[in-house]
Amino acid sequence: MKKKLIVSDENDYLKFLKAEKEISDKIINHSRSMISVINRNYIYEKVNSTFCNTHRVTYDSMVGKSLGEVWGYETFNSIIKKNIDLCFTGRTVRYEASFDLPQLGKRYFEVVFRPVSEDNNEINYILAETFDIDDLIRSRLIAIENEEALRRLETNLPIGFLRCDTEGRIMHANKTFLRLMDCNDEFSVTSMNIKQFYPGDSLFEIQLNYLLEKNSKTFGRVLLINCKGREVPCRISGFMAADDSGATSFIDFIIEDLSYEMMLENRLIQAQKLETIGALAGGIAHDFNNILATISGYSEMLQDDLPKNSLLSDKVRKIQGAVNKAQSLTNQILTFSRQVEQEKIPVSVAEVVKDTIGFLKSALPHNITVKSRITRKNANVFADPTQLFRVFLNLMTNAIQAMEENGGTLSVNMTVTDRKLVMHELNKDIVADEYVLLTFKDTGKGMDPSLLGRIFEPFFTTREVGKGTGLGLSVIYGIISELEGEILVSSQKGKGSVFYVYLPVSSQYADFSGNLSDRKKIVLIKGNEYESRIFSMALENSGFSLSFVSEQMQLIKVMSDVKEKPDLIIYMSDSKQITPEDFITIFRQLKIKTPSILITEPGHEFLEEKLLNSGIINQHLIQPVSLKEIRNAIQISLRTEKNDKT
Repeated sequence: MKKKLIVSDENDYLKFLKAEKEISDKIINHSRSMISVINRNYIYEKVNSTFCNTHRVTYDSMVGKSLGEVWGYETFNSIIKKNIDLCFTGRTVRYEASFDLPQLGKRYFEVVFRPVSEDNNEINYILAETFDIDDLIRSRLIAIENEEALRRLETNLPIGFLRCDTEGRIMHANKTFLRLMDCNDEFSVTSMNIKQFYPGDSLFEIQLNYLLEKNSKTFGRVLLINCKGREVPCRISGFMAADDSGATSFIDFIIEDLSYEMMLENRLIQAQKLETIGALAGGIAHDFNNILATISGYSEMLQDDLPKNSLLSDKVRKIQGAVNKAQSLTNQILTFSRQVEQEKIPVSVAEVVKDTIGFLKSALPHNITVKSRITRKNANVFADPTQLFRVFLNLMTNAIQAMEENGGTLSVNMTVTDRKLVMHELNKDIVADEYVLLTFKDTGKGMDPSLLGRIFEPFFTTREVGKGTGLGLSVIYGIISELEGEILVSSQKGKGSVFYVYLPVSSQYADFSGNLSDRKKIVLIKGNEYESRIFSMALENSGFSLSFVSEQMQLIKVMSDVKEKPDLIIYMSDSKQITPEDFITIFRQLKIKTPSILITEPGHEFLEEKLLNSGIINQHLIQPVSLKEIRNAIQISLRTEKNDKT
């Protein structure tokens, strides 16, 4: 009887344990989280149904697998292992991480490792519970992203944003406001009252009363005083915010910088004024030139009638000299009024800038430095290179003169900007897809706003009487306007000035898109490196196919190749490798009939004279050679060759 009771008790106990295990397994398997048991070898001893379903595997295939196989060894070593090791020390570990799962891709989980102690308190297993928190994390990330987007929007808005309490104390300011008001940081501003930016407390009180009545109001132009004490023209809009009870809790201000708007208005007024002055000056200059022509003509005839060494002849020469100076002055006025046509060709702006800087550096005062930065060298404009050189030289000279007393730095920068930026900056009709932007920045005396509005007027000058006609900048204005460009200036007294020159890039000439086989081929036998570079630039931009020769064998090879045979040869006699005698010999041996242009120095030598008399040379030019001269010589030579063939 006693034995039966014991057996019955044991069976009941086993049944109880089995039932408890089934219930436990059912609870674990129906859990929404992945539950597993991990041993000290990082092997899965047991996993629940959720774990298997998530990984698309069966229970038997998962048990006995290492964590590295399941989650990837890189993820295991970098994230999981250190947390398991910490749990084996007896601590419960909780962390968040993202894992890549089959078919689900990257998802976020919260993982909890709990140590499992045996009877001897030794920890050989840990219970891992992994919760899918992907929706929660992604919602949190979206909220953070939206908050960051709003923060970036507020930060990058081109208008100042300011939040104040009802007393005007600043609670928050965005970066645009700090930049507009020239303040160091938000912390320094939040210790201030907005009244401190107003020229007087009364104006702010008036605006505040308006807001109290109507909740929102846009005010007209207001001159605010920035953190450095400088006036800034602004447009201010205010908005009252109320709490649930209807009481005002804070005030938001939108502050727009009107400096650019006012600059455009002033430029429009200035352009209208300069147009009126130009028309008047141009008409007077034309009439005056006619009078000067009469004086010049009669003085020349009188000069012919007088003995050369007589006193009267000397007086007439002085009259002619004065007439020449007066004609130069009227020509400058006509340039300003855009009544003198510029002879335009494709010109590399970078080359002209470099040449101008090189020209100035030889006479640069010791206390002044010139820095240049050219970000694009292949930008061409359709202009008169001499006039362009004159523009750059005048702007740089003015900058140097502004720094003569205390020294300083002239920074010349060149870049290319697209039409959208130019349309925004200039607010005018755009004639090209790209513009060359040149900036001439000095650290000199600077100018008052009252001077800035007049610097392009003819005869206006800040220099002493007798030290300038005041036509420099007005002529520059005329040249740039004729090129359909724009010149702007900004200046601050005591800090220097910056001139901005916009010139339309000539895509028609910058990149020759025609058939290369149709282009006239020119061989240039190089001499002086500087002139060779200028000639090559001008000829290539004019649509010629140019090749360079500096040695005899190169010339022989080019002239012997029927396919590559050039239409014209330009020979610079100061070539170091090919002498005039070599040139004659090669021509006669190969029986070359190609027209040639010779460029020599003023006092040419015997061999050069021999070359001129050889019958090989079609055109002879003497250095220095202008681009106009060499273009005319090429046209005449090619036209002569064509007529000879016909």
